Amino acid sequence: MLRDAGGFDWGWPALEMVMANNELTRRLMTGGFSGCGYGVIPDGPPFISLFGDNLPGMKSALALMKEWTSMSGPNAIRIEIAYDGPGYVLAISQQIDLLRWRLSGIDTVRQPLIMVTSHIKRMDSRHPNLDLLADYAQQPVAPLWLVVGELPRSVARAGGSRSHAFTPQWDNAILLSGIDIYRQLSDRPADTMARTAAEFESRAKAGAGANWPPEPDLNPASVAATRERRLAASVPKTLHVLRNTDRGAALLAHGQTLGCAKWQVEQAICNLRSADFLAYQPSSVGKRLAMIEAVRNRVLETASMDVDFGKITNDQLTTQIALDAAYLLRRLEPDGEMPEAIGDRIRRVQELGYG
Repeated sequence: MLRDAGGFDWGWPALEMVMANNELTRRLMTGGFSGCGYGVIPDGPPFISLFGDNLPGMKSALALMKEWTSMSGPNAIRIEIAYDGPGYVLAISQQIDLLRWRLSGIDTVRQPLIMVTSHIKRMDSRHPNLDLLADYAQQPVAPLWLVVGELPRSVARAGGSRSHAFTPQWDNAILLSGIDIYRQLSDRPADTMARTAAEFESRAKAGAGANWPPEPDLNPASVAATRERRLAASVPKTLHVLRNTDRGAALLAHGQTLGCAKWQVEQAICNLRSADFLAYQPSSVGKRLAMIEAVRNRVLETASMDVDFGKITNDQLTTQIALDAAYLLRRLEPDGEMPEAIGDRIRRVQELGYG
């Protein structure tokens, strides 16, 4: 960051990852989660109850899932059941897109990889009521309640499926929009979390795939498209004023005298503008650069925002274009010697096909 000195290319891909934690699993284990119950409410939708021998722990797990739905709606929770032999596999996960929005924000700039954690429970038998729930889940509109309940350890250890009287805990009950139940393993979608033990063993033996993590796309056309998309999503007002005012035209004309492309001028001005969004001006150079980097990941200009190019001098623009070109060249040719003159940097970028 210090070596780049504020230079930046909005099109260069960055490998980012958003990953869910294992808090739900921790709370379910604290609750002694051991099985599921199914039932119906008179004149209401059915319910599924997660059983454990520690009721406060199970209530804590439900409260956590309630937090997800409070922020993102009932689709934040994804519950899947896959029949497997005489029993079934239950998977409780977070919906991927809603997880990303909660953790990294709703934007069109960053496109991180998503790592979802899922709590998977394997049951050794199936109660006939599960077939009734599976029939219900096939309807176009099939909401159901998610609750928790207490099941004595002695009953859970007995194994098998049975009818058991219990009182559902309606505190923090969640009305889900539906549940996915697969009677055949072949019915599962590609992104299912309801995996069998054999599938997990096979995946563990195979290890990580050769394509993971995916290689970033460094093709010049892809870098250019990403740059345009990110700038348009983050600083649309700056681009509009730059492209539609006399002062903007003058800055673009100065860039032409340097031999650089229009996008290089636009990017340099957007990078100069990043400093205008700092909450304060730190005394440390490193701190200032770190704050500017953070701004570029979260800034979103509004149409009412004032954009003043009067304070951007030609010298500042020239320096920023040189820094941006150096940023790109360091990544294209990490072992190459950096040209000192801005014209040489611009020509080298063009020779590599990125101009």
